[in-house]
Amino acid sequence: MAVERKSVKITLGAILLLVGLMSILPFAWIIAGSFKPDVQIQSGRLAPWLAYNPDAPGRALNEGDPVEHVTLGNYKTVFTNLSNLPTYYFNTAYLAIAGTFLALFVGALAAYGFARFKFVGNGLLFTLILLTIMIPVEVTLIGRFELMFQFRLFDKVVGLLIAYVAGSLLLVIFIMRNVFASVPQDILDAAMIDGAGTWQVFWEIMVPIGRNGLAACGVLTFLGIWNEFMFALTFTSLDKARTLPVGIVLLKSQWGLFDSGVLFATVLLSFLPIIIVFILLQKYFVRGLSAGALKQ
Repeated sequence: MAVERKSVKITLGAILLLVGLMSILPFAWIIAGSFKPDVQIQSGRLAPWLAYNPDAPGRALNEGDPVEHVTLGNYKTVFTNLSNLPTYYFNTAYLAIAGTFLALFVGALAAYGFARFKFVGNGLLFTLILLTIMIPVEVTLIGRFELMFQFRLFDKVVGLLIAYVAGSLLLVIFIMRNVFASVPQDILDAAMIDGAGTWQVFWEIMVPIGRNGLAACGVLTFLGIWNEFMFALTFTSLDKARTLPVGIVLLKSQWGLFDSGVLFATVLLSFLPIIIVFILLQKYFVRGLSAGALKQ
């Protein structure tokens, strides 16, 4: 029996290791490629220990040739030639931070109402909200596009902000309603007896208790907004309102540039903030998902 359990653990460990390596491989490819010239990337010579001639990267090394293993030239090109990158970066950071804050604030209030207030149509309204998750975003894209024009929000960052907040509310309401519903009623009754109002109960009891769920929602919302492409492409046509995902796609057309090394460097710079946010909040993220955030 012990031998069987040990073999099962070894098999599961091997499978998890294989899946982990397959997940890491694309990131390793991007990181390695960002420090190599385009010719080296196209030839598959991405390993840092493989030297090349910076004057002629595609030619075999001869005695006396200058030798380099990695280069920062791709990052230099990104910051010197791609003039709109700071704008794309600022817009994306602003939308991700502001959109996450607004979605958490509005969504948590709505979830608190669904979880703790009894009113006619509570369950029906919540069910209808959940059913909208089943509607593909592409189906509503034309309607959203028309609304952007009608309210003069096309080519404006605030228009994207409204679209992102509206799209993120469903996730926040769904998760936080279940978190708030799991709070014992005795705690709220005791707070009410002590003189706490509805607003105080929300801020001083519900929010601290549900902080792990809020962190999980915050991470998911931040990642979703940072990586969103379709709305940013459809609702903008000027560089002043575009975001990083759109900017990366348009990268090869700017300055007539198509360089794999520069593209890899730009992609690496784009997902570094995501990695930082997840590392800082991963503890709360895991707790939020495992401590009742997704319980029915």
